[in-house]
Amino acid sequence: MLTWGSKYLFALSGFAFIGAIVYGLVTGGDPVGVISSGYKGGVGDHLGYAILLGVSMSTLALAVTTIVTRDGDAEEMAARLGVAGVPAVTPPATGSVWGIVTAFGVGAIIIGIAVSQAFFILGLAVLFVVGLNWVVLAWSDRATGDPAVNEVIRRRVLGPVEIPMIGSLIIAVIAIGMSRVFLAVSKEGATIAGSIVTVLVFGTAVVLSKVDVKRNVMSGIVVLGAALVLVGGIVGAAVGQRDFEHHHEDGEHSEEEGLGYIGAGE
Repeated sequence: MLTWGSKYLFALSGFAFIGAIVYGLVTGGDPVGVISSGYKGGVGDHLGYAILLGVSMSTLALAVTTIVTRDGDAEEMAARLGVAGVPAVTPPATGSVWGIVTAFGVGAIIIGIAVSQAFFILGLAVLFVVGLNWVVLAWSDRATGDPAVNEVIRRRVLGPVEIPMIGSLIIAVIAIGMSRVFLAVSKEGATIAGSIVTVLVFGTAVVLSKVDVKRNVMSGIVVLGAALVLVGGIVGAAVGQRDFEHHHEDGEHSEEEGLGYIGAGE
């Protein structure tokens, strides 16, 4: 018998598979190749087709898992394990912003498929960091019955890599987003935009260092700033790069024209 959770996952898997087929056909794939996952014939655009097919297969595996575990029902699992009861479940003790960051990563991947490969790679990096932190957070919240001890365990596991990893990701978001803005606007506009962003980043860092701000508020500020930079990068990528003057080529042309003029004079 299907559980409630598996029904939703099966539906999502089916929609993703149909989406992969439609996307493959629209992008020039062969009908047999699209249905057979490329075994016989082409699948159109490989990247988009692979992402949709991966979502379909992943949700299908999760649906089967929920059927086996009966949606994690405690009494059902106790009966399967042959025990009289199950221990009490410790609710999560810490809030998490990783859901918002996940949405940011998925949005970057979708935008990357349509606009720029840089955003696609950025989205994959974001989802990797989110997956690692979310898994460790979910595990540490239930490691013991003491929330304080669980937090210490989480920090010991992720402490050495969490700050460098998240810091590098934030720098990548700012660099990719702002680079697209700088390439789209004029030379003077790029200077003005860079100056404004520098003042905002420095001013925000100074204010946060002087004021006692909660971790959730600080995380929200960082996520909001990253979202604004992403929006600016998307607009810049959609507008396209401005025309650059090729001084080297012009110099070569001028030299050739000069030689031609001299030859004509001789």
